[in-house]
Amino acid sequence: MERITAAQLLDELHIDPSDEETKTVDRLIDDASAIIRGSISDEVEEDELLSLSGNVFNRLIQTLATKLYYDRELSDGYGAGIQIMLNQLRAKYQGVKHGDN
Repeated sequence: MERITAAQLLDELHIDPSDEETKTVDRLIDDASAIIRGSISDEVEEDELLSLSGNVFNRLIQTLATKLYYDRELSDGYGAGIQIMLNQLRAKYQGVKHGDN
């Protein structure tokens, strides 16, 4: 599975895909991925999470990138939905790393 693209997220959010918006959303997707991976493990790579649970990882990237789009400071934190998906992905990753899967 491939990581979500800026074009896909812009389409989902019904935002006109100008060059400026595409660059901004692409950076936010990169940032969201880095935040997620850092919350799971310092060693985890994007490809690992995409192959482990690509749908959840992509939805998590979409949700966090959207939150960052509208609130760059994450002034209200992650939100419950992001926490739930992050906990699921972290548990699945740790289960694989410890042979529980």
